[in-house]
Amino acid sequence: MEKLLKDVKFEIQVVVKMKKDIRVGFIGENSYQAQREDVCLSSTRVAWEFYHTARDAVLLYEVVVPVKLERQLNGINQVAVLLHNDCLYLSQEILGFAFEYRTDFPSSIKEHAVFVDLAPRFQLLAEEILQRQVHLVIYNLKEAIDGADGFQNTHQMKQFESAKFSIDQVVFILEKVHIIWEPLLLPSTYRKSMCTVLESVFSRIARDILLLDDIAAEETLQLQRLIQLMLENLLSLFESLAPGEQNLHEFPAQSLEDSIPSLRKIQKLSELLDMPLKSITASWENKELLSCGFTITEVGDFIKAIFTDSPLRKDCLMRIQNASF
Repeated sequence: MEKLLKDVKFEIQVVVKMKKDIRVGFIGENSYQAQREDVCLSSTRVAWEFYHTARDAVLLYEVVVPVKLERQLNGINQVAVLLHNDCLYLSQEILGFAFEYRTDFPSSIKEHAVFVDLAPRFQLLAEEILQRQVHLVIYNLKEAIDGADGFQNTHQMKQFESAKFSIDQVVFILEKVHIIWEPLLLPSTYRKSMCTVLESVFSRIARDILLLDDIAAEETLQLQRLIQLMLENLLSLFESLAPGEQNLHEFPAQSLEDSIPSLRKIQKLSELLDMPLKSITASWENKELLSCGFTITEVGDFIKAIFTDSPLRKDCLMRIQNASF
């Protein structure tokens, strides 16, 4: 984790230098006001030249900067998130250009000097950059979970260690993303993006475990241990997703489980792994499992995987099939 924090600080320094270079070469504060005065006091022809130069500068940023940062955009880091923020900022600034300066423009170009058509391009670019980051994170998490080999035979030490290593990798990736995203993204964007990532993780792990067709008694305890270990190690991340007082208007009544439906499911799955057969059946009949996202097929297959064939198992499976909702 210490190395991760050092990498984070280094990347921030790179971005700060890059942004300084862009600011000096692109829209330096001193030249910004001077160019405005040049446009407003110049002839129509010269004013048009300044106007088109301003548009070209914006378009140049759109084309050049993402290419220059292509390597960073292919990884999970601050550079991509800051570029996302910059594009959002530019989309808002562009909307204000004409309103701020039109009254001072020469009358001959006042109605034709527009920038508003450029704003959606930067909004789209910002969203594309963010979604690219989300997909990269999900892909890395998928590869980590693949290493667990479907969480099979975790009662065997070698298989358990392999599954535990996968869970540790998942936690590490999520914590890295937490460190990068939370300080930089808007709270609503951070919450939405992180919840999307967590949903992909929990739904995948729950699905893999529910697909097991034969689970030994010791195996149930090891699977439960892995789930609990993961959830315990993600507590700080969960806390970062809880809406603070300043954000209550954004998330007035939405719990973490509402934002991440599979969180409730994997928490319940952890309980089911050491729950008696009759209790599992009752949880289906009272719709508790249904509210946690379980399907009738998943519950039936789970019971068959854990409990040996018996009159009681047949009776419970029949009750589950006959329960009408």
